[in-house]
Amino acid sequence: MMGGKEQGSLEIIVSECDEAIRWSEHGYPSVLARWHHHPEIEIHLIREGSGFMMAGDAMVPFHEGQVFMLGPNLPHNWISNLDAGQTLAERDVLCQVHPNRLNALIRVFPEVSRLYGLLRRSERAIVLDGQSAAKAAQLLEKMGRCVGFDRLIVLLNLLRVFADAPTDEWSCVVTPGYDCNVASSSEQRINAVLSYIEEHLSEDVSLQTVAREISMSGPAFSRFFKQSAGVSFSDMVRRLRVAKACRLLDSTNYGISRIQAECGYANTANFNRRFRQETGMTPSEYRRRHR
Repeated sequence: MMGGKEQGSLEIIVSECDEAIRWSEHGYPSVLARWHHHPEIEIHLIREGSGFMMAGDAMVPFHEGQVFMLGPNLPHNWISNLDAGQTLAERDVLCQVHPNRLNALIRVFPEVSRLYGLLRRSERAIVLDGQSAAKAAQLLEKMGRCVGFDRLIVLLNLLRVFADAPTDEWSCVVTPGYDCNVASSSEQRINAVLSYIEEHLSEDVSLQTVAREISMSGPAFSRFFKQSAGVSFSDMVRRLRVAKACRLLDSTNYGISRIQAECGYANTANFNRRFRQETGMTPSEYRRRHR
C-alpha cells in the first residue's frame, strides 16, 4: 500500500556556518526531485530534458534552459519525460536563500527596494524564458564556482535579471491567493500518487484504483488531489500521457499505434482527441512539425 501516516515532505536545508546562499545540483530521478516545500526562496535551472512543473496549484510544461523562482514554502516538483531506465545525470542546478536575509538587505539598502516586489511575485512561482533565462542560467552556473563575497555578488546580479526581465520573458503561474498551507500536510500521499501514475502510464490508471492504494474513497481522493496538486487526477494522467507521446513522436521512429499503446490509450480516436486537446494538433502533425 502507498498510504500511511501523512508527515509531509518539508525539506530541511542545512547551510554551512559561513554561508547564507546554498548552491547545489542533482540529476533525475533523485530523492531530491519530489513534491516538497521549504522556507527558503529557490532559483532553479533545468539543464536538460522536458516535462511538467508542478508549483502550488499550477501544472505547466517545462523545457531545457528555463529558470524558475519559487517563493518560501511553495510546494513544487519537476517531472521529466523519460524512457524506462533513462536518467538525466545533471538535470538541475539551483540556489536557495532564506527570505529573511533578502528582506534585511531591502531594509538596510533602499537601492534594492525593487526586490520587495520580486519576492512577492515569487510567491506565485516566476517562470523565466528567452534572453533573461539565458542570462540567469549563466549566473546560476557561475555561482557554483564562487564562494564568499563573489557568491553574494552573483546572487544580486541573478536577482537583478529577474527584476529587469521584460514582461514577455516572465510569467507567474500560481493562482493569486494560493495558500501554501493547503498542501503542506499532503506531500507524502501526493508523491506516492505521482510515482504510481508514472509507473503505470501504459496501463489503465483509474481514480478508484489509486484511491484504494492510499486508503481513500474515490470522491474524497478526487477532492484531495485537486486541492493539493492544483489539477484534477484525470488532467494529470492525460498531461503525463500526452507528454510521453510527444517525446516518443519526436525521438523515435515508432508507429503511432505503438506510441498510442505505450501511453495507455486503447482507442485511437480517444488518443487523437486527447493529444489535440493538449497540443492543438494530431500526433501525425506533431511529428511532421518536429522532424
